[in-house]
Amino acid sequence: MQTLTKNLLNIIKWFWFKLVLPVLIAISKIIKSWGKILTKDRQFTIVLLITIALIIGLFFFCIVPTSQNFEGNLLVSSLSFTSQGSDRLFLKNVRKLREITISGKQKFTLVGTFNSSSHPEINQLDQLEIELPSDNSYLTITPTDDFTLEELRLQQQTRINNLKYAFYTRRLSFTIIPPNSSESPQFIFNPNSPLKITLSDYKIAKPSLTNNNIPLEFNLETTQFQLQPTANIQVNLQLPENKKPVFWGNINVSNVEFEQLIQAGDKLEDNIIDSTIIAGEIRMAKQKLKLENKQFLIVNHPGIQTINRLQIIQPDSSENLELKTTAGNKIKLSQSQTGLEISISGNTNSIKAGLNPRLTISQIQGSLISRYVSNDVIVAIISFSAGLIVSLFSWLFNNFPDSSRSNN
Repeated sequence: MQTLTKNLLNIIKWFWFKLVLPVLIAISKIIKSWGKILTKDRQFTIVLLITIALIIGLFFFCIVPTSQNFEGNLLVSSLSFTSQGSDRLFLKNVRKLREITISGKQKFTLVGTFNSSSHPEINQLDQLEIELPSDNSYLTITPTDDFTLEELRLQQQTRINNLKYAFYTRRLSFTIIPPNSSESPQFIFNPNSPLKITLSDYKIAKPSLTNNNIPLEFNLETTQFQLQPTANIQVNLQLPENKKPVFWGNINVSNVEFEQLIQAGDKLEDNIIDSTIIAGEIRMAKQKLKLENKQFLIVNHPGIQTINRLQIIQPDSSENLELKTTAGNKIKLSQSQTGLEISISGNTNSIKAGLNPRLTISQIQGSLISRYVSNDVIVAIISFSAGLIVSLFSWLFNNFPDSSRSNN
């Protein structure tokens, strides 16, 4: 033990006297020599310090990332976001709905006149308290004529997951995750005709009805139809032909995601995350970042803060493609891009894009000076500053020894 301690002390002494102390002595001599040079010509010293300060300032203003506003337009197949701000209007005046399906655990009350051939006991009631007890439970509303979703309002911290539109079935679907508070999202419908109601895996307290295998169907005539989900539900809206739902813009949001989970099986490590971006462009600090199909968008905090506009894109135009067969024949194909067009804005200091979110290939970032000049001007300023620094250090290196010997 004593031998080990002695060897360790010898190593420390050698390291101190052979490496650290000579370096400190050399630095001290250099500082003294520099001091003699700088005190000899004060005018030169002042100019030198001002020049160095300006160069450091230019580098700070040009290179150090700073938060700036950005905006962009994206075409995506699906998106998810969290609503910020209480009582935010999301959907408004979605007319002539063909069908609405809501699945998941839920309790609600239907008010109106009921008509059921399989359960005539509910025909005498003016309201019906219904519970959907499991994730497989669902409520389907099929209007006989005109049916309008007047509005869907989102409360603070309401999560909308996997919002997407299926063109061929004309279904707009999304999952609502209500906030952990007394407030919940609110659907307000305006039925102008009787509704066909279908319940599966349901519970009704009065009269006592429970049947998990056979759906319950009845007609409902009502002038007021509202739903306020208190648990996670899946919503499917079957839209009419050639009609677009009216998304309400200027929604304050957070945690916006353009990706989806693809599950391969029971093992979590086999699951992959896929980007839902089809195309797009982001603009910040007089710079543009183009996004291609399946690229991920990575935005630093605070990130996307507002959905300015959201609309469905129909296949109005198509791109002609050619497919070569084994016989050498060419078959013309057409491929249409459909999805959700979203206009976003927010604040960040860096935006990245790439097919792999961990290995991005494109990036734009903001600096203090980029608010006022273009990226080309910033590059020119940095190049000029770098050249000036090299010239100054070269002059000091060439003149330092002579000045040192003259002072001695």
